[in-house]
Amino acid sequence: MSFKRRLGAAAAVVLLAVLCGCGDEKKVESEQALRRTGIERIDQGDYEGAVAAFDQALNERVGIVSKLEVDINFYKAYAQMEAEKLSDAIATYTAIIDYDKKNADAYYLRGCAYMSAGQPQKAAADFKRAAEHDKENGAMYAGIYEQLVSAGLLDDAAGFLEQGLKIKGDSGSACLSRGRLYYVSGNYEKAESELNAALDKKETMANLYLGRAFQAQGRNEDAQSYYEAYLDQNPNDSKVLYELGQISFEAGAYEQAVSWFEEGMACKNVMNKRELWAGKIAALEYMGNFDAAKQEMAAFLESYPNDGAAQREYVFLNTR
Repeated sequence: MSFKRRLGAAAAVVLLAVLCGCGDEKKVESEQALRRTGIERIDQGDYEGAVAAFDQALNERVGIVSKLEVDINFYKAYAQMEAEKLSDAIATYTAIIDYDKKNADAYYLRGCAYMSAGQPQKAAADFKRAAEHDKENGAMYAGIYEQLVSAGLLDDAAGFLEQGLKIKGDSGSACLSRGRLYYVSGNYEKAESELNAALDKKETMANLYLGRAFQAQGRNEDAQSYYEAYLDQNPNDSKVLYELGQISFEAGAYEQAVSWFEEGMACKNVMNKRELWAGKIAALEYMGNFDAAKQEMAAFLESYPNDGAAQREYVFLNTR
């Protein structure tokens, strides 16, 4: 799949331009508004529309680059990935790297894109560069490990796992990094030990991975308590709110599940609105509230008209 637009002529110029610290205030406001529009379209599953909005945003200040433009391009690449336009996403990440050759996030995400495109060797090379530029990032090592395992590259995965576990020290961040790596490799006992050590050192992010580790073991009550502790510090994490909704759903607490899903949908910059909304509708059905479920499904289909499963479920709901 060839990439015709790359970043668009203007966006390419933006990423390769010399850093400029000022710009027309109205253009900045317009750029930020178009960024928000792009994120809203991602929420709606309109990925091509999102890319168009991000391109418009980047056209606002041609020749200027700041954290805002780089941020927009990361969102743009995400939309391209979701639209399965992998070569487009690769080109966008490449443009970011051309501007900032030490951007570990761009190397890591381009590696993920290469992996999805069936180019594991290029992915592995990018993962290596990402690790070189951010040697102490346990979260990134964990992501690389998961990507390589999913591709069957077990030797490469083991190498990154070993490298990540060499992160030394007894600081909260070091314990958190090792704990996450143990979690993704399935060593839940060591993960729990490291993550509890991180918590003792006030590294509250450990609550998230303790929740995931317990959920992976089917210990949902324990998982819920850690997820809730995590949300005390991170109330806008819609993905964790989705997990809490799923835990309540599995426990048959459908009203509570609806509450969690709705709370997730109300977060800022929700990237999983579709899953949250579908979860809410399912919980309403299991509560026996078919009228509310039908109304929600009708609205859902206005936002996601091509969702075949939702279309079939709507037909069912109209028989109730």
